Amino acid sequence: MAWAKFFRRPGGNLGRSYQPGSMLSLAPTKGLLNEPGQNSCFLNSAVQVLWHLDIFRRSLRQLPNHYCLGDSCIFCALKGIFCQFQHSRERALPSDNLRNALAETFKDEQRFQLGFMDDAAECFENILERIHLHIAPDAETDACASKSCITHQKFAMALYEQSVCRSCGASSDPLPFNELVHYVSTTALCQQVLERRDERFGELLQAASTVGDLRNCPSNCGQRIKIRRVLMNSPEIVTIGFVWDSEQSDLTEDVIRSLGPHLNLSGLFYRVTDERAKKSELLLVGMICYSSRHYCAFTYHTKSSKWVFFDDANVKEVRLDFHVIKSFSNIPSICRFG
Repeated sequence: MAWAKFFRRPGGNLGRSYQPGSMLSLAPTKGLLNEPGQNSCFLNSAVQVLWHLDIFRRSLRQLPNHYCLGDSCIFCALKGIFCQFQHSRERALPSDNLRNALAETFKDEQRFQLGFMDDAAECFENILERIHLHIAPDAETDACASKSCITHQKFAMALYEQSVCRSCGASSDPLPFNELVHYVSTTALCQQVLERRDERFGELLQAASTVGDLRNCPSNCGQRIKIRRVLMNSPEIVTIGFVWDSEQSDLTEDVIRSLGPHLNLSGLFYRVTDERAKKSELLLVGMICYSSRHYCAFTYHTKSSKWVFFDDANVKEVRLDFHVIKSFSNIPSICRFG
């Protein structure tokens, strides 16, 4: 599984070119500890991505109140790590409090339990969902309109899907829903790269997301038609999740080469109704990778305009290109765009 994050572009280029060098300019950037047997790399990678999403970090800092659950409060634990990132002089910090809060919260589901490896993408998504519950506990997840809910104000894509038959003109009723992660099959993506060589990244993702997703005509005229997904809002952060057929996929290099540094929401969906979303250009700002049962992360460090690689406590400045990604990990698991 792989995710990609996109931010609305604030203007200008993603960052100036540079050569890997001293880490002195990245002094505020810290790693997270992962002692033998902890298997916390999935959590550490998700936390690093959240910390380096400027919009999320600043929004979380401004929230004074939340529904607290004590020792199992994911909100408190995450805010505690962020506070240490900002003020601690240590170069590597423990993520134990958040690990414990996750384990306690999901103990009935036997997910994210202490000492066991889990999925970074699902961890990331579940943290966002829990933040919603801590901030707007009375609002339904699919219908949250709270102005203080970071999850839905910053990440959620308000969509509806509909089937429209080009043969007889019949259409299904629009089905509205919210989506925190937009999933795409890596196999379908690579097929579209071969068939649509001149198309941009967003159009490739849209084509890949509808491959094989055929529905019967609403009037049963006999036609099989593709679903249309329409974006109705302008999310500040968009997450793309790449679904892999296996951990040892032979499509790794093709997927990495297909990743584009820019994404337009008008290309990602059949139609976009929000005027801001139509004009938004989104840029890559991070990626989580998975290989050999281990997660690591690449994030864009806004203050220094540099890319940084996080392997738990190990932090390195890198130039983000195919060769660098391939040298650290085989399978991209999360990409961030901003």
